[in-house]
Amino acid sequence: MSQENVESLRQSFDAFVQRDRERWLALCDPDLEIVPVGDWPETDPIRGREAAWDFLVATDEPWEPGPYELVEVIDGGDKIVGHQQRDLRGKTSGVEVKYDYWLVMIVRNGKALRVEWFPDRKTALEAAGLSE
Repeated sequence: MSQENVESLRQSFDAFVQRDRERWLALCDPDLEIVPVGDWPETDPIRGREAAWDFLVATDEPWEPGPYELVEVIDGGDKIVGHQQRDLRGKTSGVEVKYDYWLVMIVRNGKALRVEWFPDRKTALEAAGLSE
């Protein structure tokens, strides 16, 4: 089952990049909770898959289009750890930023139930109950 969870993470990234809302929502539990990393302006958890979709699209809007790369994926069973990167460029400002975060996705019945971002690998692994 855990390989299916890894595939679910990859499919959700693909659906988001393609802005395929219906496919992305189908990969998420209705009770999905998104927890932003501490250095983002948004700090409160976002609850519900529709609200999560709206949040993710809104946070991506200021940047020129482009895919997020899953640099590394660690299979922890019902907890998947992913390393996410992207070179961002502001649509209006032209400012360039390196997006480089880790996430832990908790899966229930093959669907994303909770996604939380972390600033580094060590913190993400600890949150997932995994070790280096």
